[in-house]
Amino acid sequence: MSSLIVAFDVGGTQIKAAAVIDGEVSEATVGYYASTADLDAEPLIAYFADVFGQVLAQTESDSAVDGFGLAFPGPFDYTEGVSRIRGLGKFDSLYGLPFGRLLEQALRREPAISRRLAPHFRIAFENDALLFGLGESASGGAAAEARRALCLTIGTGLGSCFLEEGKPVKRREDVPDEGWLYRLPYGAGIADDCISRRGVLELAGRQGLAAAELDVRDLAMLADEEDMGARSVFEQFGQRMAQILLPSLLSFRPDTIVLGGQISKSAHLFVPAFQTGLLSNCPEIDIRVSRSTLFSTLLGIHDFVISRHE
Repeated sequence: MSSLIVAFDVGGTQIKAAAVIDGEVSEATVGYYASTADLDAEPLIAYFADVFGQVLAQTESDSAVDGFGLAFPGPFDYTEGVSRIRGLGKFDSLYGLPFGRLLEQALRREPAISRRLAPHFRIAFENDALLFGLGESASGGAAAEARRALCLTIGTGLGSCFLEEGKPVKRREDVPDEGWLYRLPYGAGIADDCISRRGVLELAGRQGLAAAELDVRDLAMLADEEDMGARSVFEQFGQRMAQILLPSLLSFRPDTIVLGGQISKSAHLFVPAFQTGLLSNCPEIDIRVSRSTLFSTLLGIHDFVISRHE
């Protein structure tokens, strides 16, 4: 049975969008759009509908659209499609609104879009890290053969998803609530402060590299050029990851960890230290890096939306 899903990976500054047709990302439709997260609710919803239309117009398929899936930042009521984001400088205008219902109404007001929507069309929201994990657990993904997997997205913050036999585990005594590791306490803060871009930059500051106003990519380039200070930053980052995550790993006992997100592009610099930090307690864990965080997330969105129709 053929399927056509429009998928958005929504961030505070950018929307990455594409059509996913029969479980394959249509590369011709992949686009990057400003998120316009500071707009008032009405123009913001209209903008999302416009981007949807742009993606749909680029598809070569004339199939009806089965659904619209959005990986959306939290806090968010994913079941009801209601944003709970407030005071974070992004999407504040959507707070408390039935975003999913209003977005569907906006789509149906556009004749070019409305006539393409299948009778069973629906909009579905979910956390981006969970959708990334679902994509990685699909055939060919880094977690496809795993019995238990922990999928991490490391970028501006820390995203996480626990999977057993390819199914999310959100509420069980061996995983944190919702499968979210970002709020684990560590030192005077939480895991999100450390396993993230700002965690790398904080360690760079300790190495005296902050004054150069380097970002993670710059530090990685220095480390690849054998700058010992930069290399130390990533080694410490990997060591700290092991310290923070070890209790959760001992509880869940994954056989595979999959890394995604922008900082995973520097995995070769910190994974050895991360692996060493786990060695004495979790020697059996296979640590893998996603080939494409975006494509895995888009595929996860497709599978999630299709599963909601079953």
